[in-house]
Amino acid sequence: MYKAIIFDLDNTLLNFSLCETESMRRTCNDHNLFIDDVIGWDLFWKSFSEHNFRHWMDFVNGGQVKTIGDVLRFSFRDTLNQEELFHSKLSDTYWGYFCNTCIFEDGAEQILSIFKDKYQLGIITNGISESQRKRLKAGKIDEMFKSIVISDEVGLRKPRREIFEIALNDLELSNNEVLFVGDSLQDDYHGAMNSGIDFCFYNRQSIEVSKDINTKYNIRNLLDLVNVLGLKDIIEP
Repeated sequence: MYKAIIFDLDNTLLNFSLCETESMRRTCNDHNLFIDDVIGWDLFWKSFSEHNFRHWMDFVNGGQVKTIGDVLRFSFRDTLNQEELFHSKLSDTYWGYFCNTCIFEDGAEQILSIFKDKYQLGIITNGISESQRKRLKAGKIDEMFKSIVISDEVGLRKPRREIFEIALNDLELSNNEVLFVGDSLQDDYHGAMNSGIDFCFYNRQSIEVSKDINTKYNIRNLLDLVNVLGLKDIIEP
């Protein structure tokens, strides 16, 4: 029987993609970009996303990009090619919105409400401390978790075993007393396997899973965790 449930954050509890899009639309509106220009917005967002992914990967891999501010500024620069000051203003506006935007995955609020009195709860996330903690606070769920382990704070990223061990130490539990729930087979599944922790794959995009991936559980909606953990009969509808 599990004593704790640890969740990934982005695209597991929070819908990272919608948080990004909503924050960028508000940023563009504030700076009079692509207002009533659907085609222009679509082209901008596609280009920005590609540059942003490239600069983010450089940042997390210890390359030339050293801060999240650089990631954003360089992404705006490569997409819009306007004045540097304008790119900086866009970056500041976007980051302010993003850090305070909390859009939940379907079922996330309900499952946390069900679990908070039945299990210890934790989070392990590869992300920036400021945005992760502020979005949890914006969603009014930050105090539900006994352990919140953020890669930016501990200097380790999933799938490293050590980042999971930090959470286990916080919870004062062994690996066989914990279930980890996440959406990434690369970071979450392999991290849980490296740590000897049972893994529940939140298959939010209904992808086909290779036969050599041995997850403990597979779900497509977070509320399916009720059935997975045998709580159906004791949870009121």
